[in-house]
Amino acid sequence: MAFLEELKITGSLGNLSFYKMRGVDKIVVRRKGGAPKEYVKKSPTFKVPRLYMREFGGCSKMGKEVRFMMHPVRTLSDYNFSGFINKALKIVQKQDGTGELGQRSIALSKYPGLLAGFQLNKATTFDSVLRTPLTYTLDRNTLSARVNIPALLRDINFHPNNRHARFCIDVSLGIVPDFMFDPKEGAYKPSAWYTTMFAPQSVSSPWYPALKGSPATSLEITLTDQVPADESYSLMLTVGVRYGSPMEDDVVKDVKRAGVAKVIAVAGRPEGEEPGDKKPVAVRAAEVIQHEEQKSSVVSVQSAAACTFGWRSTASGHTIETPRRSEDLSETETATQTEANASTGASEKSAIIAVSLVPERNDGEAIAISREGFFTSS
Repeated sequence: MAFLEELKITGSLGNLSFYKMRGVDKIVVRRKGGAPKEYVKKSPTFKVPRLYMREFGGCSKMGKEVRFMMHPVRTLSDYNFSGFINKALKIVQKQDGTGELGQRSIALSKYPGLLAGFQLNKATTFDSVLRTPLTYTLDRNTLSARVNIPALLRDINFHPNNRHARFCIDVSLGIVPDFMFDPKEGAYKPSAWYTTMFAPQSVSSPWYPALKGSPATSLEITLTDQVPADESYSLMLTVGVRYGSPMEDDVVKDVKRAGVAKVIAVAGRPEGEEPGDKKPVAVRAAEVIQHEEQKSSVVSVQSAAACTFGWRSTASGHTIETPRRSEDLSETETATQTEANASTGASEKSAIIAVSLVPERNDGEAIAISREGFFTSS
């Protein structure tokens, strides 16, 4: 990537383009190139690239909705993370083994763990500011969430930006629809029930002095008048730390691009359910996570963070499957227990998952993404 040092210009000049990019202080210079637009659209040589372009266009459209559901905390980001969202959705798209090239669906509700743990910051991450486990409850049945923040003590489990005097905790909740290819229109679209009435909602704690910290806080949020018609959606929960500057009359003004935020949970459809089925499931995450359903569960728990060159994971982040077993499992495993009902002969099954949302350490295990879209450890 070329940079312009002395001249401060933007736009096109001959065969060069000059533009600014968030997160880069210098002006970026790019040379124009590639095949002509009409040749790419009509030439048989670009038949396969056009299919990949169509799929990437679908990821970009869905990525726009993902970012929209982060709108209350997007101002806390310190870089343009659109490309990383599209990258994650492309991995989700590659999991479709039945669709044809150019028509593969983007079913995030089947693989919610690929987006959970996404960091909205590069320089200072959410885990480096709040160095304490958070507990949360995310319920697809009631479209609600509850986040429990323990007491924060400055320089103990809370390391805020020293330049700002106030801070608060923001919680955002939104519905992200799956995108499918529509052969009639030749484009990727969400389900028909997804309209402009679906929007994220947020709740914030009071402003606290950054030098002291804050007491234990619980924030609850419920999506009202937003009822999806089927299970082809994901419930995304985002938490952020917002900084503020005191003004006159006890008014605190937000400081943009100075906070931190993270997608702490994404609740997908129940395992084995089809998009047309309407059977919401509750997902709870705490010291112990527990939810009940009629089938044995397969839950993906992945704590990932966005960095300059892709994704990285905490040492405890990995995929967890929950087959039936009777023995006790260690933390970050799932145990399925079945008890017979003496009167009716029916059985009840519950899945218990132990998850620790511990901030990332320097010696965390690195995870890379292969060309096929699967995670590999290094």
